[in-house]
Amino acid sequence: MSCEDVVLNEEFSCRGIIDSHAHYFDRRFEAEVEGGAESILQNEVFGKGISAVINVGTNPENSILCIEQARRYEKMYAAVGVHPEDCQHLDGSAAEELAKIRTLLDTPKKRAENKIVAIGEIGYDYYWQPVDKARQTEFFECQLEMAREFSLPVIIHDREAHGDCFDTVMRHPETVGVFHSYSGSAEMAKELVKKGFYISFSGVLTFKNARKAREVAAVVPRDRILIETDCPYLAPHPLRGHINNSSYMVYTAKTLSDILGLGFDDVVNLTANNAKRLFEI
Repeated sequence: MSCEDVVLNEEFSCRGIIDSHAHYFDRRFEAEVEGGAESILQNEVFGKGISAVINVGTNPENSILCIEQARRYEKMYAAVGVHPEDCQHLDGSAAEELAKIRTLLDTPKKRAENKIVAIGEIGYDYYWQPVDKARQTEFFECQLEMAREFSLPVIIHDREAHGDCFDTVMRHPETVGVFHSYSGSAEMAKELVKKGFYISFSGVLTFKNARKAREVAAVVPRDRILIETDCPYLAPHPLRGHINNSSYMVYTAKTLSDILGLGFDDVVNLTANNAKRLFEI
């Protein structure tokens, strides 16, 4: 089955959906899609009514690409930061590498020109071995402090590091944001929400084996739920395995509407309003 063989259910429109976490600068788009990311953004994303996209950097180099791309689209915004996996492959110290991020946002004028609405994505990733926990911790802590300094929300990456992620954000009570593509427990989600965090669900919510994610979605307060793609990754069922894009979020929104017992349009409006509040867009 190819992407061309899949017809999105015309009953559900993309209009009004906000994709709270995407990576449209990712090289997979250029390698796998004719016309690359620009073709998808023009035709499949904004062309189909997606209301806004948060384009999220993972290192100093692609954070610049993220900003450049956001500047070309009225409804795209940027987040800049160093991902825990990326930090292990950068040559410089945390201070040197994060100075590059700081130069992108260190004045209100720069933040506005660069359309920066968050620091991210940051956090811990214990999946890919070997793990340099000390280096990940230094980058994470410094970026949480940077977010506090500039009064920006954070976008948290937490992969197989739930306890350490939770403990670290709790040490920074003035900094809040969103745990993206949430994979932790319902109990932890409730505590994060109490602290002020939002919880975001990706296409994983639609997977047949995603019982845990659906249980979490059912208990998160409705004013703290976001949806996302994490594209080009995590395409929802029935497009699992394909290169993802924001128009596929109709499947995630429909699954969430079933979980919450709300109408599809209600879920679109709910999650969009939550994203607007968090990112101030």
